[in-house]
Amino acid sequence: MDSIIPIVISALEDIDKGKSLRNVLRFHVNQYKLDREEESTLYYYVHEIYRKLNWIDLFIKTSSSNFSLKKIKSDMRALLRIATHMLKVNNKSVNEVATILEPHYHSIAHISFCTLLELIQSVTEENLYENREDLPSKYSLKYFTYTWIIRKFIKQWGEDFTEKVLQSFLESIPMYVRINILKASFDEITGNLTDYEIKYTPVDTIPDLIRIDETPVPIPRLDEFKDGKLVVQQKASALVSLVLDPQPDEEILDMCASPGGKTSHIVALAGTAKNILAVDLNKERVKILTNRLKLLGAEEVKILSADARNLKTAVKSTFDKILLDPPCSGSGTYSSRPDIKWRIKQRDLNWYIKLQNDLLSEASKLLEVDGCIVYSTCSLFEDENHEIISQFLKNNSNFSLMLASPMIGIPSDLLNNRTQTLYPHIHKTEGFFIARMKKESS
Repeated sequence: MDSIIPIVISALEDIDKGKSLRNVLRFHVNQYKLDREEESTLYYYVHEIYRKLNWIDLFIKTSSSNFSLKKIKSDMRALLRIATHMLKVNNKSVNEVATILEPHYHSIAHISFCTLLELIQSVTEENLYENREDLPSKYSLKYFTYTWIIRKFIKQWGEDFTEKVLQSFLESIPMYVRINILKASFDEITGNLTDYEIKYTPVDTIPDLIRIDETPVPIPRLDEFKDGKLVVQQKASALVSLVLDPQPDEEILDMCASPGGKTSHIVALAGTAKNILAVDLNKERVKILTNRLKLLGAEEVKILSADARNLKTAVKSTFDKILLDPPCSGSGTYSSRPDIKWRIKQRDLNWYIKLQNDLLSEASKLLEVDGCIVYSTCSLFEDENHEIISQFLKNNSNFSLMLASPMIGIPSDLLNNRTQTLYPHIHKTEGFFIARMKKESS
């Protein structure tokens, strides 16, 4: 345990500075060549601290009116969050926590650190709930989520459904992997997984996708993953490419393509990469996309670095099908990516909504008559989903909703039961919204 603490602190610091939790964990596992037990400990502390971040920070803030988390150094902030988790979640004593963490709090005296731990320990959960009379404020601490997010959910669904969604964010969703038929067959890979004593279940509704039920070795450590024969991809994400239904002779555009999971899936479904264009904004994302597609055997995809909001000037051709999976709040992914719920502020949502509207408008100009756009997000906010599509259809009478089939999620009566939404607690996958629209003749 002692040896992993500096790595946990380093990971928490990196995430605190804005880096992705997923990327930070992968980096630290590889950088320090962690064994299975060390990796499990790192994942546990980082995930649990960020899953309960507002609750943990409130214990620290409530412990002293003179204390400010924002004004201390990031390593000390990380250390206090670890200490609070040990005290309040693991139920360790002040002496136990001080002993475990003593080698890591060089900047303050032992007695001062112990005093601070005692203050934190003295705060009860009842203290946190003081002056929190309304339900969203209480749910904010019970389910570790910003109050404004809970208010939006309650407005959309009511209290009962909201509580089920919030509860699902505290639970781990299954891991799904897609067998990359560009590089291996289904039977070859499932045979190898059986040899590794990995237990899995094929997903009947999505070809080549399997759910990992139990594995003695992390999937990213398998040679099949490193060779690009296996792709870690959520069920909802894999469904998007099926709704697009790419065909070999169609010109296809993936407007926001990096890191390339959906792009490679489109290639696998179409059986060819020759008519596919993948676009992303900056050189770094395009580099990630290029390397990913090469690994997955889809290097023949044409790649363009461009602002997709102004793509008409860079691309002279039109397309039969367009996938638009734009940047979004990620509010359907709080179970697997708990860090992002603390990054987004209510005002940020307006930026995403404007971007999504602009991208959809540009996509409509690049689409052939009788062609279709599939619009998807990993968000559960209706502002980014139903309202975007509803407003687009209102402003573009030459577009109509098609059934977003195969229909695995719940059809939305807000959009004539033609779009679908997947919910973590119902579908055991990340929250997702998928719509499919056809362009009619003017």
